[in-house]
Amino acid sequence: MGMKNLSFLAVLSLLALTLPLAIASDPSPLQDFCVGVNTPSDGVFVNGKFCKDPKLVTVDDFFMAGLQNARPVANVVGSNVTAVNVNNLPGLNTLGISLVRIDYGVNGQNPPHTHPRATEILYVG
Repeated sequence: MGMKNLSFLAVLSLLALTLPLAIASDPSPLQDFCVGVNTPSDGVFVNGKFCKDPKLVTVDDFFMAGLQNARPVANVVGSNVTAVNVNNLPGLNTLGISLVRIDYGVNGQNPPHTHPRATEILYVG
C-alpha cells in the first residue's frame, strides 16, 4: 500500500469517527406541548423554561399578532428581521421551531447569522 493510499485511508477513518459528533438536534419531545414560562411554581423545567400547567394553557399561548405587518427597512443592510421564538410565543417551547419574517428594501441583504433552533419557518415580505 503506497503512502498516498495510506494517507487517504487515515483521513477517511478520521472522518468516519468524527461525523457522528457533528450531527446536532434538539432531544425528542417528552410531551405534546410545554408552554414555556419563567416562574418555577408552574411546573417542570424543560428546555430552559418551566412548563405551564396544561389546565392553565390558553389560546393566547399559541398566538402572536403582528407578524403579518411590514416593518421599516431604512437601515444599513436594507432589511428588517422579526424573529418569533419561545420568548414571545410560549407555545413554541420544546417544538424545536423558530419563526422569522424578513422584510427587504431595494438591494436589501440578510447578513450572515446563526439559527437557535433546528427548524426555522421563514416568511419573506
